[in-house]
Amino acid sequence: MKAKFLAVAAAVAATFVAAPASSLELFNVDNPTGVTFTGFDWSQGGTAYTTGFQPVTGDTFTLTYFAWAVQIQNGLNPLTGASVAGLDTTADGTANGTYEYTVVATVNETVDSCSGLGTTGSCTFSITGGTFNIYYDTSANANATTGTGYTDGTSIVSGDLFGPDTTFTTSLVGGVPSGQAIATLFGTNLVTNTNFIKPAVTGATSSTTLQLGAAQTNGYVRPTGFNGSPLPPPPDVIFQADGNSSFVAVPTVPEPATLALLGLGLGAMGWTIRRKRS
Repeated sequence: MKAKFLAVAAAVAATFVAAPASSLELFNVDNPTGVTFTGFDWSQGGTAYTTGFQPVTGDTFTLTYFAWAVQIQNGLNPLTGASVAGLDTTADGTANGTYEYTVVATVNETVDSCSGLGTTGSCTFSITGGTFNIYYDTSANANATTGTGYTDGTSIVSGDLFGPDTTFTTSLVGGVPSGQAIATLFGTNLVTNTNFIKPAVTGATSSTTLQLGAAQTNGYVRPTGFNGSPLPPPPDVIFQADGNSSFVAVPTVPEPATLALLGLGLGAMGWTIRRKRS
């Protein structure tokens, strides 16, 4: 009986110690019962641009990124999409669906070294911080050409960003600058709107590819501005940006009442064993 009691107690304890992460569910007007999801696949037509950039060691600048979702992910494979209704994936300024998801991020960076940008060479950067915000918008009015309609929705996830160093390499292709960088960013101090995502998000990872000049895809449209302001002129740089974001749910934790009942139950089992011995 004692061995059986200890085995049961150990099994119950292990259940709570493991505290597996919960599955995330995404809710919106066309999916009111929720769909399981792990993140967002952002359009490869997204844009990133620098403000205050100089290709000089020690220079500090910001990089602003904005894009719209073309797919809701529901697995570790970024090509796996959740089945959702009503998602507008066009970003042409008109509603081609019931809602859209957009992302805006600002990343603070420092130039560690730079041998040129726009010519053959490379620059390395340290990512010192930043912020991001993901919006759910029933107006579905994001416009990739004008850079408007990205921040007028309801915030569903936001937080701070940090990341490792990154390198941007450039070359000349037919006299046209061409370059690419890949950056991985991590989210912290996350705030979740649980009207749209349940349970709350406790971890976030984003991967973004920045493409310059001839490395940009043929279908990329450089916007005329962002949120009503023109994009900055050179030496600031405008990139095509492709990215995706993935999230981890808060681990399942037993409520205090559940723990109290567990304690009473184990205590009663122990008392029963002692009574039989006597």
